[in-house]
Amino acid sequence: MTTLVLLSDLLFESNDKLDQRIRSLFESAQPSIGYIPSCSDPERKYFEHTRRYYNQIGIDNIQYYDLDLEYEESTFGAIFECDAIHLSGGNTFYFLSLLQKRNVLGLLRSYVKSGGILIGVSAGSILTTPTIKIAGYGEDADENEVGLNDMKALELVDFEFAPHWDGSEETLDSLREYSRVNRTAVYACQDGGGLVMDGASVELYGNVRLIDYRESGSVDE
Repeated sequence: MTTLVLLSDLLFESNDKLDQRIRSLFESAQPSIGYIPSCSDPERKYFEHTRRYYNQIGIDNIQYYDLDLEYEESTFGAIFECDAIHLSGGNTFYFLSLLQKRNVLGLLRSYVKSGGILIGVSAGSILTTPTIKIAGYGEDADENEVGLNDMKALELVDFEFAPHWDGSEETLDSLREYSRVNRTAVYACQDGGGLVMDGASVELYGNVRLIDYRESGSVDE
């Protein structure tokens, strides 16, 4: 059974129902979470923010696993013993390039298929989808500074995810065009909101909108 959490951002003033739902996904009384940053976080600034969020919802065992400058192949495998893996926000292109470089994509897919929980924030959420193409779309697009050509991501869901939706209809119109051109469903999510997949069902929390080109009728060939 696939268990995923896709978040736009990690806010301390976020949705209480969403926080409670995330906590309810864990069967263990003292669950462990392995944190993968999108790039090295030597001062642990972003890791510390994430750790405090999980502490707030009653999870204390958060471990840092670097794929970048501090990568240790001999110890990284221990992350797959954690109850959940957290994929951080950041530059989606760089993050995917690290997952490719360290051959972690297949391991993450197997982890989820074996019952592991995968939690993504922003770039981390986009990585759960079939492609990270949407990360390079729009005014606030990530820069593909690594020259990544293979945009294929984890393919754990059959839709795409657009974090940091500003709540405007204008942005939704832009995403509708993206949906139509790429023939894909897209969830637009405002910060503070999120999506939980527990099995086949998709649960929405906060301000999340589904955009699907099929809703507007036939698509021109």
